[in-house]
Amino acid sequence: MVRNNEENVHPVFGEVISVYTQDEAIEDGVLVHVGNVGKQRVVLTRVLFSQGYEDDAKRKALVERGLELLCREDAEDSPNMRLRVIEKGKIWVIWNVGEGFTFLMPEDY
Repeated sequence: MVRNNEENVHPVFGEVISVYTQDEAIEDGVLVHVGNVGKQRVVLTRVLFSQGYEDDAKRKALVERGLELLCREDAEDSPNMRLRVIEKGKIWVIWNVGEGFTFLMPEDY
């Protein structure tokens, strides 16, 4: 992410040498786009998706639970990101402004 007027320079980390977008991850099959909530994209990592979340009902229940947890405020929330643990050590959900909702396993992070 470029945050100043100099192309490929991040204000904290310096020169950006590579960017891998969510669109590229979906195209490559690393992420699976499963729908939208309003204008926000909902994706699951391929690893999590293959754990039975190909099933619409199971996936819908997971997404609903994740969204419910994200609605609860937490002191560690930032204006641009929230992370919630859905199942300790098993499933997380992250909401990023501009990216949407990503459901993943901790080892996918």
